[in-house]
Order: sequence, then C-alpha cells, then structure tokens
Amino acid sequence: MLPMLLKAQQIPKNSDKIIVVNQLTAEQNFIRAKQVLADQDIAIAVQDRDIFQISTGQIRQSDNATFVYLINCREGKVSITGTWSSNIGLNLGGITQGASTYSIKYKGLQKLLFNQMNDFAKKLGNNIEYQSSVVNLPKKNNDDLY
Repeated sequence: MLPMLLKAQQIPKNSDKIIVVNQLTAEQNFIRAKQVLADQDIAIAVQDRDIFQISTGQIRQSDNATFVYLINCREGKVSITGTWSSNIGLNLGGITQGASTYSIKYKGLQKLLFNQMNDFAKKLGNNIEYQSSVVNLPKKNNDDLY
C-alpha cells in the first residue's frame, strides 16, 4: 500500500470566513459546535435555536485584545466568522476614540487569530473552505470617468 500524500490547503489572503462542509443536519451541527466550545472552555454569549446561530463570549487574546466567534449552523455546513477588538483607546488632538472592533482576516498579525479560529473549525470537520468578503474593484483605466 502506498502512503497517501496530502497537500495542505492554502488559506487565501484576506479570508474572513471558514466553512466546514459535512453531512450533518443544522441541529446536529449546532449541538456539535456547542460541545466543541464547551470542550475549549469558550463561553456562549447568545444562542438562537430557531436559526441555529451561536455568538461566543469574549475570548481573551492578551491584556489588550479579545475576539468573538459567530457560528452559523446549516444543513451540511457550519460557517464561522470572527471579530477582534482592542481596549486601547486613541487620543488625537484632544479627541479620544474608544476601542474598535475589526473582522478577523487571514492577513498580517491577524493570521494568529484566524489560525485559532481555523483550529476550532477543524474540530467540527475536515472538509474546510475559505471565503473572503473583500471585493476586488477593477483597476481604473485612464478612459474611465469617476
């Protein structure tokens, strides 16, 4: 028997959604996601059994940063997105801006958070797809009027 060689799937830059494809019902995916969260000691802030959606509590990354997952369970798939926030405010010219919330994307330093979200997704199944909500606008031609 020959050993199987598996090529690791590359995560496209700017991916911000992970989709786990499986053969489970929406309710089975919902129960499984809740179990994996419990196994990882991640609190559930809100769960909606009517639409099979889970929002986690804040997961502490460091003293200044936290992140949250939004999990949507459907027939045959689970989609996971996340947001992160920093509690460091910014003061420019006497104007203070509070903490901001950002989408977790597979780019730059956020790759660490995305990889943690990806590790969570792998506990739900092995068939994983990645999507990006970033829209690539066409390049501007000199003939185009804007």
